[in-house]
Amino acid sequence: MNIYILYTLTGQVMWGLLPLFWMLLQDVPSMYILATRIVWSALFCYGLILQKHLVPELKNVLHDRQEWPYIFGACIMITTNWGCFIYAMTHNHILQASLAYFINPIVVILFGAIIFHEHLGMFQRLSILFAAAGLGIAFFLFGQVPYLSLCICLSWAAYSLLKKKITLDSQISVFIESFSMVPLALAYIAFCEFTSAGAVGVLQGWHWLLLPATGIVTAVPILFFTAGLKGSPVTISGICMYLAPSISLLIGLLNGEALTQPLLVTFSFTWIAVILYLTGVLQITKHLKGHAC
Repeated sequence: MNIYILYTLTGQVMWGLLPLFWMLLQDVPSMYILATRIVWSALFCYGLILQKHLVPELKNVLHDRQEWPYIFGACIMITTNWGCFIYAMTHNHILQASLAYFINPIVVILFGAIIFHEHLGMFQRLSILFAAAGLGIAFFLFGQVPYLSLCICLSWAAYSLLKKKITLDSQISVFIESFSMVPLALAYIAFCEFTSAGAVGVLQGWHWLLLPATGIVTAVPILFFTAGLKGSPVTISGICMYLAPSISLLIGLLNGEALTQPLLVTFSFTWIAVILYLTGVLQITKHLKGHAC
């Protein structure tokens, strides 16, 4: 098996299983978890940088200012994504998070068409229309839109596009994204503990280990995702993207979350959009192979 495909599969399975971890922190405020996650993610990534002797490359970032805007944008998008995702996991909205990552590849190709003027094939256009129709019908019939899904989806799609512009090693870029938010995160943690709104009095015994573990479960799937993007075939990576939300969907249902009518409508149209999207990916791959022959 191609090592990059293995990276992609590993990252997706880890993402899919993450709800089981975040459920253990349901009694801790979401913003506090986010702040903790930022700090420990930065420490974990810096440890990897030291292990791989990448400190010289990290110093070079200070002189390579062309990538700074993309790094700053990626930092904002991933922090927003983390915050919304943690809120979804700890407030019984796992299904909304799952829906977000079903829609995400379709939003990415839409962004690519709008921002980079990439050509969209017929199946890609249809997938966008069906995904949008699902959201529109849910709103007009029930007056509800899965806003949390949209926030998670849009922030991750924007992050993915920005990462394509960053040529840094994956460990370095993920470290910078986390480290730049560390001062704010530490200030917020201190404020929460000072006002008795933090983890003291909430977590007991071994549960304190969950806080440093947030850095590991944050950084490792992203590192696998970034590494896998570099060499996975488009067809395989496109299909693998749906492994994580499928696992999360199953966990959400087993956890007792209700598939409400608005969500059911949105999911139904999204699954049709996903089939169209994957059909388009397969068609493009066959076309490229035909030209190669």
